[in-house]
Amino acid sequence: MRCVRLFPIFIGLIMIISFNCAYGEDFVFVDLEPYANSKILDTNWWTGDPGNTDMEELLEIAQDGHVFEGPGGDEVPFKIVDAVINVFGTNAANNPEKVEGIQIGMAAESVYFVHMTGWEAVGVPSYKFVINYDDGSFEELLMESDVNSDNWDQVPAPLSDENSAWIWEETAVTVARGGVIATKWENPNPGKRIETIDFVSLNTAAVPALFAITLGGASAAVEPVEKVMGTWAEVK
Repeated sequence: MRCVRLFPIFIGLIMIISFNCAYGEDFVFVDLEPYANSKILDTNWWTGDPGNTDMEELLEIAQDGHVFEGPGGDEVPFKIVDAVINVFGTNAANNPEKVEGIQIGMAAESVYFVHMTGWEAVGVPSYKFVINYDDGSFEELLMESDVNSDNWDQVPAPLSDENSAWIWEETAVTVARGGVIATKWENPNPGKRIETIDFVSLNTAAVPALFAITLGGASAAVEPVEKVMGTWAEVK
């Protein structure tokens, strides 16, 4: 069910925000479609080339949003559409080395990433997320196989990071079983507005893929006169 709420920002201006009543007001989906370079349906997701459909069941249940049991048992909604962002790995060398500027424009207490890799590089980080604040500062989240990431066909291999967990597995075409991981990043600066997020390869054999981002404890971080009381929305 979709709802619309009106928020007064300052005299004479109203902000209209659409939110999803089913999940409450703490979570916000980030729209990845403008940045996608691959798909799920009829596509080798790791290259974007025509091929097999893998993770079709995941797409079916989550394309309008679905609550998963995430890291630490958190119940977190993710919206997974037919749009995947891939970055470089030597097994898919035509992918870009990074995808920058994924628009956020909000403050958030945490950020949840749905991701995995094709192939892997054990013992070293193979990709990272760069969280850019509106004041020019940034934080980085390094992703390493067996720690907070893994090859998609290793599901349900254990992950040592307590903030990461396999949230889905299904029978695949390319491999016997395939899955995706959710990682929760706790924002050390929850009062700052996150302007953008970058998805960056660290140039290993692993081919990183990003399927969804959900913001937790999200709010529009603006000056007090423009303060929005609370939102549930999809960041476009």
